[in-house]
Amino acid sequence: MKRNLQSFIRENRQAFDQATPPGDLWNRIEVALDGQQPQSSASVRRMPFARVARIAATVLVLAVAGALVFPYGRRQGYEDYHRINPELAAEQQAYADMVTQKKDSIAFIATTNPTLYGEFSTVLEQMDENYQSLKQELPGSPNQEMTLEAMIHNLKVQVEVLEQQLNTYYYINQQKGKNHEHQI
Repeated sequence: MKRNLQSFIRENRQAFDQATPPGDLWNRIEVALDGQQPQSSASVRRMPFARVARIAATVLVLAVAGALVFPYGRRQGYEDYHRINPELAAEQQAYADMVTQKKDSIAFIATTNPTLYGEFSTVLEQMDENYQSLKQELPGSPNQEMTLEAMIHNLKVQVEVLEQQLNTYYYINQQKGKNHEHQI
């Protein structure tokens, strides 16, 4: 079917290029559209209660399923690391949790100092990209334990950088406070 259409178009290309639509085509389309009965705005806006209930139930089921699957995925990742080395898996999980907590602590900087947060987030994004690439390399790595150690090292550095960023933020705020007191 596709080949037939393509060959038909190729054979009749010149006729297509020379053909022009009739001048009153748009007027006829407009008349045809005007002749149609528009739907009333009340029927468009009002949705039956049963349909709204079904949509709400679907959203609720998806939210509950997501909430149940997310922890399982995190746990599954920990168990995969646990097979490589239980001690390293526990260490990796501890540092991953610390990184998450520190990132949450830094998130409030976005509201008070977006420029500083932008600089902070650039550094963190690069470190997180490195971590994600190590994570992707892990399954195919010939020495998975060494790759897991590199992941842990990356997380340790992320914790240190996040701590430095928090300290920098607090220092800047203290300096602003002192400057404000001197002005008064």
